[in-house]
Amino acid sequence: MKIFNFIFLAIMIFAAFMIGARYGMGPWPGIGMTVLIIVYYIYRFIPQIFATNGRKMFAQGKFDDAVYWFGRAVGTKRANPYIKLEYSYVLLRTGDVEKAETLVSSILGARRVDPQLRGKAVIQRCMCYYKRGNLEEAMEDAMELYNDGYRSISLYGLIGYFKIITDPMSEDTMMFCEEAYEYADDDRDIRDNLLICHYNHGDYKKAKELSDMVLEAEPMFVEAWYHGAQVDYKLGLYEDAKKKLMRIPECHRSFMTTIPEEDVDKLLEKVESKLRK
Repeated sequence: MKIFNFIFLAIMIFAAFMIGARYGMGPWPGIGMTVLIIVYYIYRFIPQIFATNGRKMFAQGKFDDAVYWFGRAVGTKRANPYIKLEYSYVLLRTGDVEKAETLVSSILGARRVDPQLRGKAVIQRCMCYYKRGNLEEAMEDAMELYNDGYRSISLYGLIGYFKIITDPMSEDTMMFCEEAYEYADDDRDIRDNLLICHYNHGDYKKAKELSDMVLEAEPMFVEAWYHGAQVDYKLGLYEDAKKKLMRIPECHRSFMTTIPEEDVDKLLEKVESKLRK
């Protein structure tokens, strides 16, 4: 389709130049057609341009700037659903849950929604539900999506986390997190979920292996440093635990970070108490 569009536009420009030559108007009809097409495509792709700026800002940790650019993209009323979904995620990361949920609900409320987009949007809405304190509804929708056969790294990570919250010691939680690990053994959230499962079951050696893997790949991941410090504490590696906890202030925190600063401080106190002894 893109090749067809390119050929069609090239024919239009060529025809405009030919008309100018035939009727003594010189190159101006061709130039005018070229300018018109350029202006049209700039107008058409402005949402994508704004969204690209938003992605750059988000990658740099400039979340307020990311909100601004995604807001401008969606404000054109011409942004595609995927840009709206990205904007919803940025809003959620910055704590604007209500606006994020409204945006993602508008995507799901469309007459026709691509199945992959729908799955991503449902996951995003589940995150909104969870952040509003409605874990039960979030878990219900996530499991419905899973039982319908939808699979993705995000869904595995989300359900695994929900299961750890609601039933941390169950065999079902462990089995699900192991299944998730088989699906994507290099994802940070899936690794971290399985790490927590092994930690909860007292298998600190396996938890330690996973902790080291996560931290090597994701050195700015708050949860990984904290859970790694928990494991080191249980193994009696108090100096290592303290070093991990001291790295957390360097990491990027957001509204989606699951480890409160109070928990970090409490664990640090316990670690330092052991070191003093």
